[in-house]
Amino acid sequence: MNRRLAQTLAFALAAIPVMILACSPKEPYTKETFVMGTEAWVTIDGMDSPDAERAVEAAFREMYRIESVMSNWRSKSEISRLNAGSNGAPLEVSGELFSLVDSSLSYARATSGAFDVTVRPLVLLWGFQGEETKLPTDEDIARALERVGFAKISLDSSKSTVMLPRGMQIDLAGVAKGYAVDRCVAVLKGLGVRNALVNLGGNIYAIGSPRGEQGWKIGIRDPEGGARTVGSFFLRDQAVATSANYENFIEIDGKRYGHVIDPRTGHPVSTVLSATVVAPTGLASDALSTGLFVLGPDAAKAVVERLGNVAVLFAVRDANGVSYRTAGRFDRRLELEHAYLDSDPTNRR
Repeated sequence: MNRRLAQTLAFALAAIPVMILACSPKEPYTKETFVMGTEAWVTIDGMDSPDAERAVEAAFREMYRIESVMSNWRSKSEISRLNAGSNGAPLEVSGELFSLVDSSLSYARATSGAFDVTVRPLVLLWGFQGEETKLPTDEDIARALERVGFAKISLDSSKSTVMLPRGMQIDLAGVAKGYAVDRCVAVLKGLGVRNALVNLGGNIYAIGSPRGEQGWKIGIRDPEGGARTVGSFFLRDQAVATSANYENFIEIDGKRYGHVIDPRTGHPVSTVLSATVVAPTGLASDALSTGLFVLGPDAAKAVVERLGNVAVLFAVRDANGVSYRTAGRFDRRLELEHAYLDSDPTNRR
């Protein structure tokens, strides 16, 4: 394992212990790249290196393709053409983009708007994408909120059209990486991969497990931003993603503001440190990690119970310091180190 990859593992959500990887008769194959503005890597266990290399290259090509379709930073991407071309009129899009927008709106509805792909005006207002950082006024926020609201988007499945009110834009940053992970997984499985771990900027999917193990061991990063992990669990044939404010934040007049903004109020969320979501797909874990982070532990519980196939671990700051709360059930034992777990004990096994 090269030095760069070791550093990536140390700071990513997933930490794959060497003792797990080294147990396989064949050396695991790992390759990394940079795509969608972040580090990505794939580890395949139990496959000959030439076949593993071909599979990873095919998966990476799929990630690059999705970036070309979904990136707001590329003026010729399909999502950029939609944002520029709708202006209150229906615009026909590809079946892939239509499906992703439709799925995004379903997660917006499931979280009562806590996850919203139209939040971009607020992100820009607060200066999280290179704009000047200054504290917005209530009037500034109110004006931005006029251009936010997933319910204002109209879809027509019979014509594959999307209609955005004039001045509104869709930003798929909250789902595109998770979707890309799902597509990467589909490519790998189609090429015969049975045991692999895919990581795209902390959006992770575990295919099978290292042979002889119950799953891929996933480390939970320090919610206050340290490099250490504070706990772990095993992941198999599921996805995981984390939303947190420890890397992306701004400081205004000596106060720190995290980058996760509540689309309903226009203000950054300050009560939650991180939300780690395990779900059947990368898309689900990506969208829900943001939506549940915004909702917080109490409101999130009802959403998790209604969905029935997800679990979330919250890190929150309270009078006792940092505590952890869960909703839903983790398929494999969740272990937290030197931490207080404020949850139903049946959530641990």
